Amino acid sequence: MTRFFGRDDEKRDAVTGRPALPVSATEGILAAIGVEPGAARMEVESGYGWQFQRGSALIEIYLTPEQESYLQVLSPIMHLPAQNLLALYRRLLELNLQLTNASLGVHEDVVYVFHERLLEGLDASEADAIVRRLAAYADELDDALSAEFGGRMYGRG
Repeated sequence: MTRFFGRDDEKRDAVTGRPALPVSATEGILAAIGVEPGAARMEVESGYGWQFQRGSALIEIYLTPEQESYLQVLSPIMHLPAQNLLALYRRLLELNLQLTNASLGVHEDVVYVFHERLLEGLDASEADAIVRRLAAYADELDDALSAEFGGRMYGRG
């Protein structure tokens, strides 16, 4: 498999000299998993973003143009329930030990499953695995955690 994110053949940004963000590679991965890249593209403040639905979960992918560029893949999976927060937080911590290359967290009263990685050295097979794995976790965990703790699934308002 070719290195979509490899260092040797990267194009560099003319102003910053940093590697150009691998937009076409990300869109190639999306196409390979059955997502229409153009339809998934979204406007972001800086960098690039895509979102798509996988089962009941919304998946978001970002390429950030910071000092060091990052691939971020995340999914808002459920709104926090009104009760049993301590039990939910404990369950999220327990699940964090079981997830591979992903973590669970809370931001603005929403539970997220999340992965972030530097782009440097990232190849296409690893990026593909990250997106597929996180999408599978999100689709499974939104149903399970909502059923267990009563929170509304994010994709359902």
